Amino acid sequence: MKEYIIPAEGAFYKANLHCHSTASDGKLTPEELKEVYKNAGYSVLAYSDHNVLIDHSALDDENFLTLTSVEIDLLKKGEESWIERPCYHINFYPNDQHNTALPCFNPKYIRENHADLRESQAYVGTPDYVRDYEKINEMIAEFAKHGFIAMLNHPTWSVQTMEDYKLLDTEHIFAMEIYNHGCFVDGYDEINCHIYDEMLRRGNKLFCTATDDNHNGSPKGTAKWDSLGGFVMIKAPELTYKAILNALKQGDFYASTGPEIHELYIEDGILHVKTSPAAKIALTTAVRQASVRYPESQYTPICEASFDLSKYYPGYVRITVTDDRGRMAWSQPIYGDFSGKK
Repeated sequence: MKEYIIPAEGAFYKANLHCHSTASDGKLTPEELKEVYKNAGYSVLAYSDHNVLIDHSALDDENFLTLTSVEIDLLKKGEESWIERPCYHINFYPNDQHNTALPCFNPKYIRENHADLRESQAYVGTPDYVRDYEKINEMIAEFAKHGFIAMLNHPTWSVQTMEDYKLLDTEHIFAMEIYNHGCFVDGYDEINCHIYDEMLRRGNKLFCTATDDNHNGSPKGTAKWDSLGGFVMIKAPELTYKAILNALKQGDFYASTGPEIHELYIEDGILHVKTSPAAKIALTTAVRQASVRYPESQYTPICEASFDLSKYYPGYVRITVTDDRGRMAWSQPIYGDFSGKK
């Protein structure tokens, strides 16, 4: 009997979970962003403008869904320049698409050139809320209380260390960015596989995402154009807000910068993966064990691989697919009590 890690039923919907429009510091309007992403085959786009929570559902159609979201930032206190101090950037997504009541709201964090948004923004609690880096968990818990799920953004750009990760309670965080395209094209090493495994090995059960975090400050077609680089493929029964949010919460998606994972399932203790043409399919584990499958020649890609899970220690395993251009796709971690054989 097959145990599907990526559900067998439903359809895949391509999504960018992190983008910025002219509502904060992006260069494209929400309408222009819809055109860019829908024309590129995306079905889902989260408008996660800085400190502004806006319902963009008027842009929805039968083939395109907007996710209501907001990016909240907290900077660690100190005398050093802000570029030296760690920060947390967290994306929040409400369960209700039309919920724009923003918890932990403080008008001073909304940019002065968006006074109209500042005046109209609904908020929960008090408008003099003070954000405190050391109280990150309290803020995330407050958002969760009001029906939001959270994602940890670009830990490399945020110059975070293990001390910052230890401070973070991930109970209400469903995922972290294993890849952030906007940061990557700006020169940051924002492929966060090592950080992700550190978090998992510490017992933080997080899913992984790849996002654009696009601001579109560079012209389309140039190397620094930051759209259409990182995405998730969500497997859901239908293209509705509820179905997509539920799939994210359940981990029914994979992250990618290009390759596709068509199937992922376990049958008789064997993990099977079927992919688009790949140069390498690798298995990562919670311990000093790994396995990899390559084509027989560099000119003949592989499109599937299998791994006998009885050979690996308890903990988790996850799949990374790499294509001939170096682009990668990442499965969600699979937890299990494997045999422990060496």
